[in-house]
Amino acid sequence: MRDSKKNAEQSCWTSPDARAAPDTGASRDAKREAKRRAVLQAGARLFNDHGYEQTSLEDIAAALNITKRTIYYYVQSKEDILFGCHLLGLEFLGETMRQSQKDTLPVVDRIALLIRGYCAWVSTDLGATIAMVREHSLSPARRQALRASKAEVDFHLRSLIKQGVAEGSLRPCDPRLVAAAVFGALNWIPHWNRVENPVPQEEIAEQYLQLVFAGVVVPPG
Repeated sequence: MRDSKKNAEQSCWTSPDARAAPDTGASRDAKREAKRRAVLQAGARLFNDHGYEQTSLEDIAAALNITKRTIYYYVQSKEDILFGCHLLGLEFLGETMRQSQKDTLPVVDRIALLIRGYCAWVSTDLGATIAMVREHSLSPARRQALRASKAEVDFHLRSLIKQGVAEGSLRPCDPRLVAAAVFGALNWIPHWNRVENPVPQEEIAEQYLQLVFAGVVVPPG
């Protein structure tokens, strides 16, 4: 699995189709963005596997079969890569947030959407960086921006729980504590599941949902 990810990261640097594409301004921007994302993906994988402090720009360049000098065309520093990983991962999580905000769905379904989406996200290399790389590796301004994004997700789940309690579909509980328990469990996934034969994230999500809902959902009837 990891070899296939590495090959995918390298492909954008060597693809004959990419080299043959018309060299328009739009295509140049698309190629540059694809290569920047490949740098972020490679960085995320190495940060998670070996640690942020132990991973150098030379290591990331070697993983992509390029030079360290080439990397500077896409990022300015290793911290840029880490912060870029967080931002790119949060793009994916943002779509999950939007889906779980549909007020036409029952609250329990919206909570399930959020938990499944978060589980899928934190099981990726990009999502795992937030759980596995400590915030102090970022500058204060970037650390504050990351915390604000994480808080938005936390407050969204708290809001859904509060709404469920108010309408009677969830048992009375402290939304802050329930959200903390949920995200604590989800954020620990990459710490124990980055193994040779990982548990599928869909299976993890279903097991976690059963545990959470057994404790807070009011049985029908």
